[in-house]
Amino acid sequence: MVEERPDVCKQNGGAHGPFVTDSIRGEILCAGCGTVLVDKVEDPGPAERSYSMEEYTNKTRTGLASTLSLHDRGLATVIDRQNRDALGNYLSSDMRMIFHRLRTWDGRSKVHNKEKNMKSAFGTLGMMQSKLELSDTVIERAAYIYRKALSKKMTSGRTILGIMASSLYVSCRELGVPRTLDDIAKAANLTVRELSRDYRLLVSRLELHPESYDSSEFVTRISSNVGLSEKTRRQALEILQKAKEKGVTDGKNPVTLAATALYISALLNQEKKTQGNIAKASGVSSVTIRNVAKIIKKNLETN
Repeated sequence: MVEERPDVCKQNGGAHGPFVTDSIRGEILCAGCGTVLVDKVEDPGPAERSYSMEEYTNKTRTGLASTLSLHDRGLATVIDRQNRDALGNYLSSDMRMIFHRLRTWDGRSKVHNKEKNMKSAFGTLGMMQSKLELSDTVIERAAYIYRKALSKKMTSGRTILGIMASSLYVSCRELGVPRTLDDIAKAANLTVRELSRDYRLLVSRLELHPESYDSSEFVTRISSNVGLSEKTRRQALEILQKAKEKGVTDGKNPVTLAATALYISALLNQEKKTQGNIAKASGVSSVTIRNVAKIIKKNLETN
């Protein structure tokens, strides 16, 4: 039978609360004097279901998946910061001090120079993932590339941030995720020049051959940012395909081509979007869009 929640604490002069519920020990206490008012509180949570031996074995083995994007791959054990014992009882002040020192030494023993490097790098990687809205697959690949760079001591004399950002850019290129050097540089608070330098070094030393972006990969992203119609987006893709067949796209920036194709398509469909709107959404100057548009129109004879 469940005992009712008390209204007053007689030990505290008939105070009407506040009262504290300790769900672990099943007690209700007076916050003023600490008196235990109820010592058998029924847990209102869902009942524990029973498991077969096979289900229980599988359940007890469940844990966080190993990942390359954590400096210890997520395999290390950590001393819990809750100052309670196995029965849920609070530790004494002396034991709390002991466990505080144990946590400190445990943390120091696990992180050496190489691990410190990776801890800093992967912390930055997590921040960039959030800013750029990237999937875990892209992050995992970037972490793998960074670990290879670290094994070749490529961070010596260079910033951890630069090599990590370069690894992320390579990962995006390899997996076909449309992110430009400028996008990565802004997320990492680097200049495009700094990132380009570290990127060239990374692909050279690790002998990487990431695929070049296709301009069509940026069309959806830019059109969504500008607010163009599906009809305009599809026509822009057709323009890019025709330009590619004519050899007009050779040697040109894929983002510039995508922005220009959308601009031409928007004009044809009489959408009220200026060069400035598309330039702002794509990061390409209005002058560049205008010049490339002239070249594409001339070669495709688009009216």
